[in-house]
This record gives sequence, structure tokens and C-alpha cells, in this order.
Amino acid sequence: MRKIKNLKEALEIFEDAAIKQADAIMQKGSSKIANRNYDKILSVAQYLRENKLLPELSVFYMHPNLSVRSWAAAYLLPVYEEESIKILEEIAKFEGFGALDADILIKEWKKGKLRDFYTL
Repeated sequence: MRKIKNLKEALEIFEDAAIKQADAIMQKGSSKIANRNYDKILSVAQYLRENKLLPELSVFYMHPNLSVRSWAAAYLLPVYEEESIKILEEIAKFEGFGALDADILIKEWKKGKLRDFYTL
């Protein structure tokens, strides 16, 4: 992936990659596309952390796409724990893709098992 230039570009890449990653899993069954987009999400999160911009992901808390909302909430757990858990709890109530992931993410976060991963 090319170098991220600014916050606007980072947020655009994050949004696009989160949507494409979920679509690759749900619609296409393509792990290659899903993994490529996961790598983009990870790169954006790293860029945002390094530039002390991670809280900017909160613009996606009310995004209409559950995958975008879920990824944002996951990466914001160390920053806005209470709000992120609320978002993930809402997603966990839905049937279908993402609900189980959100539920497990909440449980594992509360057990302290993900703190190192999301606070890198």
C-alpha cells in the first residue's frame, strides 16, 4: 500500500477497506480480497496512532455500514472504551455478519485479552 498522506486520505481508505473487507467475506467469499483490505485497515490504524489521530475514527461511530462502525469502535476501545462498547453492543444485537464478532470482541476486551493488540 502506498504511503498515507493525510487524515482525509486515511479516513477514506479506512472506510473503503472496511466495506470491501466485509463484502469480500459475505458476498464473494474471497479471503484474498478480505485480507488485502484488512491490511489497509491495519495500515490506517497504525498511521493514525503514529500521528496521534486515532480519535478521528469516531466519525464512523454512526456510519450506516456495520463493518465500518465495528472496525472504528474496535480501534477506539483504548481511547473511548465506554462509547466503543456501546457501539459494539448495538452491532451484537443484529443478526448476521459482524454480530458474533462484536460480541466476542466485547467479551475478550473486558477480559483484558485484546489490550495489547488494540493499543499497539
